[in-house]
Amino acid sequence: MEKYPVGEDHVVITPSDVATAEGTAMQIYRTWSMARLNQVVALRRGQGSEVMQAISVGIVIALLVNRSDTEDRAVAKSDHWTVDGEQVDSAIFSGAEAFAAAVSRSRSSRAAGEQRLKGGYALSEARRRLADRLMVTPDSKNNGELLYIPSPQRQYVIAFLGRDLARRPRLTESALASAFDLLVSAYRGAAGQLAHRGMIFERSTDTRSLKEDLLREFTEARHSFE
Repeated sequence: MEKYPVGEDHVVITPSDVATAEGTAMQIYRTWSMARLNQVVALRRGQGSEVMQAISVGIVIALLVNRSDTEDRAVAKSDHWTVDGEQVDSAIFSGAEAFAAAVSRSRSSRAAGEQRLKGGYALSEARRRLADRLMVTPDSKNNGELLYIPSPQRQYVIAFLGRDLARRPRLTESALASAFDLLVSAYRGAAGQLAHRGMIFERSTDTRSLKEDLLREFTEARHSFE
């Protein structure tokens, strides 16, 4: 921008310079905004530059295993520092952590404070990808929140997870099947912490169907990438 000095402490900028500067600034902001919008759209299509965190995938699968697809079968979120919150978090994260360790082939280094549904990164990451396909609604009875995947969105979510997992080049179908089984085993081992709260809704036949659907989506997506 050209400046016209007037004395030692002042400059004069012409209206045309101001208009040019405004146009340049608007173009920069527009470019930034479009880049951010495109990034969000790509994430929600499962086409982002990075795959979904394995622990976040595990949480979503754990909710599907629990058949939390309506408000009546939702998992209740509470503050992690409460007894209820800590036990519910532990029950869900036990399966998710087992899945993540198997898929990523590494042991978790997450602090205990991160292993929570309310305010935790793993759930936030899942919601960032799935948006309103992963519902969080107020729980007026317990002054908390309800977490579930609406039943009409169930198949979409399974397909999304299958495609996202297929983007991991080192993950095989057999390794995914094993990781799923580890999640279910850990989930069932911790299910007692949810049972006495009336939050256990798993059915073995539905779990088998879920596994088959996930593996099919994974395999089809992997073939489409070849």
